[in-house]
Amino acid sequence: MLLVVTLLVIALAVAILAELMVSDRVRAGKYVNPYVASQVVRGTIYDRNGRALALDVPENDVYVKSNPQNADAISQILSLHTGRTPGEILALIRNSDQDTILVAKDIPADEASALQADLEKASISSEDAYITKVYSRTYPAAFHAAQLIQDTEDAFGHVLSPIPEFGQTTTYGKDVYLTIDLDIQYLLDLALQQVYEVQSPEYCVGLVTDIVTGEVLAATTYPFYDLNDSYSIPDQQKVSRALVSSVSRSELRLMSINPVMKVTVHDSEVPSEDYQMDRPFTMDLDVIKERINSADGRTAIVSSIPESNPRYMIFVGSVNPKFHQNSYVMDAAIKSIEQGLAAQSKI
Repeated sequence: MLLVVTLLVIALAVAILAELMVSDRVRAGKYVNPYVASQVVRGTIYDRNGRALALDVPENDVYVKSNPQNADAISQILSLHTGRTPGEILALIRNSDQDTILVAKDIPADEASALQADLEKASISSEDAYITKVYSRTYPAAFHAAQLIQDTEDAFGHVLSPIPEFGQTTTYGKDVYLTIDLDIQYLLDLALQQVYEVQSPEYCVGLVTDIVTGEVLAATTYPFYDLNDSYSIPDQQKVSRALVSSVSRSELRLMSINPVMKVTVHDSEVPSEDYQMDRPFTMDLDVIKERINSADGRTAIVSSIPESNPRYMIFVGSVNPKFHQNSYVMDAAIKSIEQGLAAQSKI
């Protein structure tokens, strides 16, 4: 009798355990993968006046699944927004051996919204026709301050592109504001181009800083390169050679320079309280510093302007110039920058 009771108790325990294992209570406690942002939008780099130097631009691309239901209806709707005829779209669908067919790239945002509304109105499945938004990096300033902007991309990579966050569809990187002023950058770039054309050096560099704060207002390494087409440029040309840790002359000394003004949260004007760089952002450039110290006016020149109450420090230098005798070009470069600053009412 005792054996029977014991067996019944064991059977009942097994039954209860089995029930618990398949019940909602146990299933509710199972591990579920957290929802993580599927997209990271890299932060924007600005100049000191809020002009974009590097930013992610959204691109709306339109796709169709192979052999979709209602292919005729889909082709009619897509033709209204993609610039293709219904016949062209049908031909794409029928002749492609891909699972998904790209119908149109980078359609305007308002066109993408209208297309999405039309697809939903016609009850077209999102598996048959859909729009994807992808982001591409673009550089509105092209070659201006290219090396400095590239250095910023590298040094602030973890700030601009953070780890995807939980509970969001998109994670936005923080924005970096540089101290450079694009108006002054244009003046420096034009002056450096003239130096290069006259002296034919290995390379030349220029720097404009605020004498009081040490903020970098312009920084150039020539030859330039277009950041939008950087893949075809040799790595050596991408090196920023304009930033030096100290520039000295008997009546002028800058102990440090700073190219970064602030880091802010996306769509916020409040600076981030704390940020760390992957590596030092300024670099020694011994060859230029030595040439500055020689101060012969042939391969490098440092000037503070205006003379009466100096506000800017301007440095222009060239390395291994083929035509040393053309020293006048250095003075002309400084003069052209000074005239440009005056025209912009910056002095």
